Amino acid sequence: MPQRADDSPRPTQRRQPAAWIAAAALAAAPPAFGAHPLEAEDTSTQGKGNIELENGMSWLRAEGATVFTYQPQISYGLTPTLDLIVQPSWIRGFDPDGARTRGLGDTNIDAKWRFHGSAPWAFGTRLGVTAPTSQHGLGLPHDKVSAHALMLATYDAAPFTFHGNVGLARNPEGSGARTWEKRVAAAVMWAANEHLILTAEAVAVTDPNPASGAWPVTLLAGVIYTVFPGLDLDIGYQATVRAKVPSREWLLGITYRFAP
Repeated sequence: MPQRADDSPRPTQRRQPAAWIAAAALAAAPPAFGAHPLEAEDTSTQGKGNIELENGMSWLRAEGATVFTYQPQISYGLTPTLDLIVQPSWIRGFDPDGARTRGLGDTNIDAKWRFHGSAPWAFGTRLGVTAPTSQHGLGLPHDKVSAHALMLATYDAAPFTFHGNVGLARNPEGSGARTWEKRVAAAVMWAANEHLILTAEAVAVTDPNPASGAWPVTLLAGVIYTVFPGLDLDIGYQATVRAKVPSREWLLGITYRFAP
């Protein structure tokens, strides 16, 4: 049962997560692709034996309610061009009445493969499944698993780097979302100097509501700062437009890369 901010009795219906909170949690279930705060995935891999720990946090607000998501991602280099990725999540939401819902979200298990790299172009793919590890209805039904696939392209024209993605996800029956979800994304990164990267991107995803034919678009601007090689800090702000419920979101991340 969802947890509340206080112990005072509430009507039974308020004990369930608000519909939009559950929808936001389901939207967070697919991998948050890319170098945080970007959703657009790049083609880079960690290298054999290397590890990347990405701590991604977001604060989303829409219609007077808020959702906080913590979505860490661990990437391990199995080969120079192949990574294994595990990405759990934890979610906390407050509806406009102040009722609180919090718990684990779903977990993504992915493989990322760069199958071609010849400057300035590189191509790859990221494939995986979303496991139903959520609590309190903050994700997939517990007997359902979803799958997703993403095609990746990167063009490096230093100091600018461009990323493009085309993706497809299959949501299981009973999840409340449309069966086939399509995604396209484009991002640009500008290395202003050896420590500072400025980013911008646009992501369009089919509306999860199967009755809607809309493609909500998310626009993002962000900054990545390299404290020293292997440690990055980032911040971003994104807005979703052309959606039934427009939202605004702040993103914050800490990424650490190392070889054990």
